[in-house]
Amino acid sequence: MSGPQEPTPYSSRLRDLILEQLRDTIWSLADEVKDVGPGWVSRSPSLPDVWAINQLHISKAASPAEVMALAEQYQADLSFRHLRVEPEATARELETALHGAGWKIDREVFMALMGRPTREVPTDAVVPLSEEQMATLMRRWLREDFPDVEAGRLDQVDDYTRREGKLWAERGFGILDDAGAPAAITKLRSRSGIGWVEDVYTVPEQRNRGFARALVTHASTLARSGGHDLTFIIADDNDWPKHLYESIGFRRVGTVWTFHRPVPPPRTTG
Repeated sequence: MSGPQEPTPYSSRLRDLILEQLRDTIWSLADEVKDVGPGWVSRSPSLPDVWAINQLHISKAASPAEVMALAEQYQADLSFRHLRVEPEATARELETALHGAGWKIDREVFMALMGRPTREVPTDAVVPLSEEQMATLMRRWLREDFPDVEAGRLDQVDDYTRREGKLWAERGFGILDDAGAPAAITKLRSRSGIGWVEDVYTVPEQRNRGFARALVTHASTLARSGGHDLTFIIADDNDWPKHLYESIGFRRVGTVWTFHRPVPPPRTTG
């Protein structure tokens, strides 16, 4: 599999278009949005535990000190700090400054549907799923990734996911197990001529059966036939699914960094 491609003017335009869609999504759903020097901050006191809608987004070059001052100013009342950083130089400076300080640092790869699958994949097993079927597996996924999270926080994430899905007129798809229960899911979102393939998940006991490939292939086929100007998917740069998506026809067009740190509760005395 080939490594990361050098950015081109075309891929940079696609990256910017994806960023515009993600920004407009947050701005449409957040309780409050404010421009802050090198970027913007979104706040949603109604959903205080949802990272995506309580974030500091850095879109211009800034020093680590400037970024951290903004995080403390606008996220002081939250149980976490959550940053998304576009400029690579700023992200790398932050990575160096925050190394060993309890931060989780990830790179999100933006991939656009620009090619054809490397092989034919049967998608006959893919079926539409209801909102409730999708929500059940999404909740299981969250439990898998965050086993100690409180039910109330899961409720907030579920609430936000539903709002986001409605905004994007998303359609849920899945593959059922032998008992007729959903074993794998994905979503195709469509808005303003843009397609977004999101939330690809298979339950642990059903993995390595090609379900994710079939689902993303199906969603991509629908996106092509729907006449989308752009269809994108977001992958973790440190995980294997980006290679699967590339084999289905997605190509890397950019990267954004995320920085996340839980804030420990204050110590009690006595």
